Amino acid sequence: MAIRVPEELNPSNQVGELLAIKETVEVAPANAPLRILSDSKYAIDGLTKNLQRWQDEGFHTVANGTLFELTAAKIRTRKAPTEFVWVKGHSGVAGNEAADVLAGEGSRKPDNYNLNVTVDSVLVLPGARLQAMTQSKAYKIIRKIKMEKPTYQALLNRRETSQNVAAAKEAATGADGEVPTTGKIWKSTRNKDISRSIRFFLWMLIHGAYKVGEYWDSIPNHAYRGQCPQCGTYESMNHILTECGVPGQKEVWDIASEMWRLKTGEDLRPTLSQIMAGGAIKLGDPGTTRLHRILITESAHLIWKL
Repeated sequence: MAIRVPEELNPSNQVGELLAIKETVEVAPANAPLRILSDSKYAIDGLTKNLQRWQDEGFHTVANGTLFELTAAKIRTRKAPTEFVWVKGHSGVAGNEAADVLAGEGSRKPDNYNLNVTVDSVLVLPGARLQAMTQSKAYKIIRKIKMEKPTYQALLNRRETSQNVAAAKEAATGADGEVPTTGKIWKSTRNKDISRSIRFFLWMLIHGAYKVGEYWDSIPNHAYRGQCPQCGTYESMNHILTECGVPGQKEVWDIASEMWRLKTGEDLRPTLSQIMAGGAIKLGDPGTTRLHRILITESAHLIWKL
């Protein structure tokens, strides 16, 4: 069986392994013992030693919590034992190698998989266990629930946001043609190489939330604030970060470009799309990728602060 992980689940190797376990549990005879071999400690640990804690927290504090909760519920419907065995990946285990082949087939299939979320409500405990709560956990859960509400998502899924995400995905497309998912673009803004203040800057940048350019047109007597006093054009983020003639923008990129030339022998003149995708762009060599990520995001943020 080969399926493609739906976009709604933010496809990744970990999600693929977990989804494969769920599908296996659904098709296996419920009255026969089931032994699952997997090279994913993430999936196995999440369905065994971490399961009780995550369940107490309502699966709100873990990535892919909905899929973990659904998979655990499917396992509970079985009447026979379910055993998990970890195997080393690419070590010649026949079943594991065959699973990798099927995963490759699934990635080439159309995105038309319908996730089966039907499960007996008795097997799913709603909410979080009060005794397992701390103030920090409660805050994170409340914030996550708020952010998942359709009304909140509607505020985030603005036309400009969608356009910027699409542009960032195109800029981060690898040499092999692999296009990063929307989830990976957002996750890249939280890369460990990016400071907290710059993470916020990238978040605002992708959402088009800064009050520049056309924003001021709708405010009476303030349209002049949308114009660049130096260049006489709309003061968009693209203009501010890559085009403006006011001293600062060009000088910052000149310094960044000089550092980049020492490493690669090439100039560094990123577009706005590349700045938004800075955390997701991969250049092959990890060191070069990291330098590129730091130079682009730090320089753009510095220009904005100037």
